[in-house]
Amino acid sequence: MSRTRKPAAPPAAPSTPVAPASPAPEASPAKAPLTRAQRALIASRLNEAEQLCNDRGTLLTPLRREVLKLLLERGGSAKAYDLHDDMRNAHGRVAPMTVYRALDFLMQMQLVHRVDSLNVFIACSHGETAAADHQHDALMLVCTRCDKVVEQAAHEVASRLTSELAERFGFAAQGVEVKGLCRDCAATDQRTSGSSETARR
Repeated sequence: MSRTRKPAAPPAAPSTPVAPASPAPEASPAKAPLTRAQRALIASRLNEAEQLCNDRGTLLTPLRREVLKLLLERGGSAKAYDLHDDMRNAHGRVAPMTVYRALDFLMQMQLVHRVDSLNVFIACSHGETAAADHQHDALMLVCTRCDKVVEQAAHEVASRLTSELAERFGFAAQGVEVKGLCRDCAATDQRTSGSSETARR
């Protein structure tokens, strides 16, 4: 008897290369636990901010108040996506524009300033105690090493600079950012330079 030859198996299809998994997005820095004194200070600043808005004929709505509270809970300095993450953790799905609109209002009230060089929002250290008609030019000292931002109460300096820019160059400045090294980073640099000089000797 003749044997029936089995048909040869079709060649295996070439395997499709699997694309490497995309790296997970960088997690937002975790907020440090707050002490009782810090919580009391934040509550006081929120009440002052609400009173300032009332004096200016507007409202610090619950949403605006919460965004300011989240910013203060992050030490008064945060990126918008950090605040958006905090809102999502608290409420689930939240549109990013919800946070940006609240920040826009807080900047109009000068309760918050934006540091363009770092794309960071900081809580104003003077706005809550200002009069209803108070306006000031923010003077921001931005450390290029540790990214620390400090708003200085040197409004006369900022005002003179913005006036000079307007008069001489027709440039309407909106706040002043000065880049450099903060006190701590400058001191570290000085110690490092001193140690290097000693080692060379």
